[in-house]
Parts: sequence; structure tokens; C-alpha cells
Amino acid sequence: MSDQNSAQEKTEEPTQRRIEKAREEGNVSVSTEISSVMIMLVSTITFVGMGGLMYHHMKTIFESFFWNAGMPVNNQEQALMYLNVAGNHAIQLMLPLFIVLIVTALVVNLIQTKGAFSLKAIQPKGSKINPVNGIKRVFSKRGLVELVKGLFKLFVMGLIVYFTIEANISHFVSFSIMPIEYSLSESGSHILLFIGRILAALLIMSIADAAYQQYQHKQDLKMSKQEVKDERKQSEGDPQMKSKRKAMGMSMRKKRLDHAVLESDVVVTNPIHYAIALQYDPDESKAPIVMAKGQRLRAQKIKKLAKELDIPVVENKPVAQALFASADVDEYIPEDLFRAVAEILAYVYKLKNKHNI
Repeated sequence: MSDQNSAQEKTEEPTQRRIEKAREEGNVSVSTEISSVMIMLVSTITFVGMGGLMYHHMKTIFESFFWNAGMPVNNQEQALMYLNVAGNHAIQLMLPLFIVLIVTALVVNLIQTKGAFSLKAIQPKGSKINPVNGIKRVFSKRGLVELVKGLFKLFVMGLIVYFTIEANISHFVSFSIMPIEYSLSESGSHILLFIGRILAALLIMSIADAAYQQYQHKQDLKMSKQEVKDERKQSEGDPQMKSKRKAMGMSMRKKRLDHAVLESDVVVTNPIHYAIALQYDPDESKAPIVMAKGQRLRAQKIKKLAKELDIPVVENKPVAQALFASADVDEYIPEDLFRAVAEILAYVYKLKNKHNI
């Protein structure tokens, strides 16, 4: 029983195949904290950078309503005209922000997932909507970590709010007796300082969260020893089947070699290191063709087959070396070797004629 439990423990590092399979299913390390902080940061920068333009559109909308507040609306076309003016300015006001936020969310997620996308990740699953599983997730180790993270964020935000207000309390009190224009202009810098401190703290925590999510993702992908063995069997195949395939492949290669040598007119050898089987039919090919070639053990096999099949074997070291280096199987020999090979073939045909006589 203990051996079975130890085999099921997730102690082994995930294999490359396991990582790739998880990636295909959309199971990648993603920190929602990073996405949230980057969206808040870009939103703040967009508000600050486009403050003048946004103020202009808001001013135009309010002026339009105030100027037309006392005018009666006599028909539907007039009412639609007022709404269209307000709607156009509202779209011009919000559209840039929406575009920036959508692009930011996409870029941040693409960077985190390294471009991984899978429809499996967004397919509905019964386990995700099962209330029992939801309760289990809440009281799991991961749920506890998320609770601690949330409480820690609240604690840090509380400290930032407290120390920011304490350091600037005199300014905030003075705003109540100052003109509204002065209070608005002066409060802007303090609000930006407050937001900047919050974003800096959230950014640091989000980086830590991303590192934790990466670690947790790797832990979730860990495999038991049995899973590693099963995957190795699937990728490499059963050893008995593997040996059968190897034997079958060797048999097929031998049959192909037999056939190639049988169709050859001559085998040119080194005589020990190289062997090249050539075929030449003047009616069908413009030059001799290499049917088979080999060196060392394969060269010896070709020579042995040639003797068994009564194919002439001619020893010519320079021609054999040149053929082996410059011509592949099922290819014509190079033109610069035509003359040398023609002399060999003429010698072979001469021998055949003598035997036929």
C-alpha cells in the first residue's frame, strides 16, 4: 500500500510533453493581480494625459443641457437631436479610454501566457459550476492563500491611506475654506500622490503574486513516478513492439537492398571501405544510376549480395570514392565520372559477352 501511495505522489518534475499539453488546454500561469494593476496604472496615465480633452467634452455636454434646459421639446426629432449631441460627446469621451484598457488587458495577458490560446479553457464544465466543488475551492489551500492575500492588501492600503492623510492633513483642512477653483487645482496633486503610492504598493504585490502563481502552476503540473512511466511508454512505445518494428524495418531494408543490387549491372568497390551498385540502360536513362551504396559493413553486404546474385564486382578505389562522395541513391552519376564509369561498364559487358560465348 505504501509503494502505491509513493508512486502516486506528485514528486517528479513535469515533462516537456506534460507542459505542452497543459499549454494546449490553456492551462498556463496567469496572475490576475498583474492584469488589474496594469489596467489601473494605464487608466490613471490615460486620465492624466487626456484630462484636458475629457474636460472639454464634459463641459460641452453640461453646457448643452444647461443651455437647452429651459427650451421646450416640441417633437421627437428635437429630443433625438439633443441626445445625439450628448451621445457623440460621451462616445468621444469614453472611447479612447475603452480602447486603451482593452489593448492593455490583451497585451498583459499575451505576455503572461506567451501567446497561448485555447478554446478548452473557456468551455463550460460541470465541475466549475458545481457548488460543492466551489465550497471545496474556498476552503482549500489555494483559497486560504487568496484570503491572506486579500487581507494583506487591505492592511497595506489602510496604512497608505492613514500615513498619506496624516502627512497632508493641514492641506485637506485648508481646502474647506479656500475657493473651489483653488481646492480643485491643489487637491489634484495630492490625489495623484495618493494613487501613485497605492499603485506602487499593488505593483510590488502583483510581482510577488506572479512569482507565486508561476511556482504554484509548476507544482500543479508535477507528476507521479507512475505517470512519468506511462508517458514514456506512450511516447516510446512498448519495448516488445519496438523491437518487432526494428526487426521488420531491418528486414524491409534488406529486401530493398537485395532488389537494388539485383537490378544493378555492376558494383564498384574500394575494395573494403566503399561499395556502389550501378545500373545503366541506354534505352531508358541518359546516364548510369546509383542503385545502392554503403561503406564498411553495408559495403560488405552489397558485395556479398552481388556475388550471390552473380553481379560483377569491380575494384576501383578512386572511382568508388568519387561515386560515394558525389552521388546519392536513385540519382545519376556526375558528368565528370561518365568516362571512368563507361570504361568499367565496357569491361563488364566484355566479360558478359565472353561468358555468353
